[in-house]
Order: sequence, then C-alpha cells, then structure tokens
Amino acid sequence: MKKGCFITAIAVITIIVGAVLYVFQNHFDNFILNPGKKIIAGIVKDELAKKMNSVKESSEKTEMMEAIKRFSENTEALKLVSEDDVNDLITEIKAAAADSVIDKLELKEISQLLELKGHERSKQN
Repeated sequence: MKKGCFITAIAVITIIVGAVLYVFQNHFDNFILNPGKKIIAGIVKDELAKKMNSVKESSEKTEMMEAIKRFSENTEALKLVSEDDVNDLITEIKAAAADSVIDKLELKEISQLLELKGHERSKQN
C-alpha cells in the first residue's frame, strides 16, 4: 500500500468515527431513544386495548382509556418514563380489568398513578 493511500484511509476512518461518535453523543435521544419509546408505547397501547376488550362498557372504562391516551400522547412525559413505570401501570390496569369491570376506586388509582408518573418525572428535570 502506498504511503498516501494509507494516510488518506486513516483520515477518512477518523472522520467517520468522529461523526458517528458525535451523532451518538449529541443526538441519541432524537434518533434512537424517542422513536424506540414511541414504538414501545404503541405496543403497550395495543396490549392494553386487547385486555380492555374483555371489560364491560362503562363510563369508568371510557374515562380510563382517555386518561391512558392523554398520557401516552404526552411526549414530554414519555421521554421520562422508565420501564418500571410502564410495568407498574400495566400491572395496575391488568388487576383492574381482571374482574371485567372497572369501578371508581380502580379508576382513581390508575388516574393517580398516571398523574404521579407524569408529574414525578417532569419535576426531576
């Protein structure tokens, strides 16, 4: 290999590595994390919708679904939600839907959990 080709190859590789590191360090959230969370939020919404199909229609069910929808569409809150928070929410909703009826107490608990997760995470920043 000629001396000039080797130096050119090293320069090109250095620029590529630098560009990749810059994008990874400065734009990781925009390119990887946020789209990943949106995909996961969509999967969670689909799973919850399937689970809620077995629940009898009521005003509580409608209100709970609207609260979940508002929470999932709040991009600022979703940026800050951890996997444990999502697991807690899913566990609560599954427990509420286990008897095929959503009552006011279950609705209140889930609404408080949604508010708590949204406000708790926004206060941390």
